Amino acid sequence: MKVFFAASTSQFDKYFPIYKQICSTIKSRGHTLTRDWIDEAKEVLEKDLRVDYEEMYEDIMASILYADVGIVEGTVKGLSTGHQMTIALQKGKPLLFLHQGSGEDKFPFIVQGVHSELFVDKQYKDPSEIPALIKEFLELNKRGKKVRFNLVLTAKEEKYVEWASFVYKKTKTDIIRELITARMETDLNYKKANKK
Repeated sequence: MKVFFAASTSQFDKYFPIYKQICSTIKSRGHTLTRDWIDEAKEVLEKDLRVDYEEMYEDIMASILYADVGIVEGTVKGLSTGHQMTIALQKGKPLLFLHQGSGEDKFPFIVQGVHSELFVDKQYKDPSEIPALIKEFLELNKRGKKVRFNLVLTAKEEKYVEWASFVYKKTKTDIIRELITARMETDLNYKKANKK
């Protein structure tokens, strides 16, 4: 799976080992970071290098859009981190929010928002707990999330779906899903595109 990682760069030196551990855990489990920025950020801060914030923002947004899921270390709150979380949730990306402490004052707007079903909040007391939390989250999401969308059918199409649902004793959703799956299996253009 493709994973984006976000964390505040405030108190970066203090939390760098934890951030590094999270990124290493993601990679060691066979997943890919859509933006592997930790070492670069450390160098920028240590050498006081100039940053192109517009380019960085574009990279962050691309990494969120390209990702299947996101992992955020949110012990240190930051506006940028909250923004990234909001964008990810709006785009339907499941998020693991890791933090030390109670986290009662962390981004409450997300937990109470419409995307709360995508938001997994995990507190840890010791960094040694992090790998298990990440493993659990990635295992939960590797099966692939389902996407909901509206489908407009003609009266004739709706009549068929209704009939097939009754005759085959399946839900309308199952009937439509089976039709799509059958098409995917025979569509040579789709198969060719998915090999890339």
